[in-house]
Amino acid sequence: VFSPTTFYVAGRFIHSADPGAPPLYELSHSVGFLKDSDRNVRIERLEYSIKRRDGVAQLAARKRHIYDLKHPTGVTGPTFAYHAEPTSRQSPYAFGLETFRPRRLSSAKGYRILRATHALDRRLVRRDVLFSALPVKDNSVRFEWSDAEGQLIAREVDVDGLMTLVVSAMMGAVQRDVLISAWMSRVWAELAK
Repeated sequence: VFSPTTFYVAGRFIHSADPGAPPLYELSHSVGFLKDSDRNVRIERLEYSIKRRDGVAQLAARKRHIYDLKHPTGVTGPTFAYHAEPTSRQSPYAFGLETFRPRRLSSAKGYRILRATHALDRRLVRRDVLFSALPVKDNSVRFEWSDAEGQLIAREVDVDGLMTLVVSAMMGAVQRDVLISAWMSRVWAELAK
């Protein structure tokens, strides 16, 4: 179980707010340059260990490919414009991103992250809500993320021009991986407009 922490995006990497810590996740594309024409973004969790080489301790990173974030063409009639496919046993399920209007007569757009399963024809089928990301009128907070029960778990903010996610809830590694991947899917959907 991980304690609450802050994550920020720098190029292709997602770091924790700890200034001396190495990055925790790596993407195949630089986040700020994601476009509507991109179709697949690989996301990997970076796990670190100390290796001894010639008597000197060195930090070694091992990449664990956890999700492929996907944006299929509209011609195929996908269930989700943006979704994630698990690539390891540590990533237990696929999920998709859908937009909705959180308030009637509002132009603001919220996002739901839904667990998804594959039907016999390999199409994704919507299941239960994992997270919701609602826009906030506060200038310092862009979106508030809540879990399936509606409990606030994170706030998406811009700090000095950096995309930042302030996680306020304790969560396990799987839930954190899904949250980070869902955050990147939401950012991609917004940048691709």
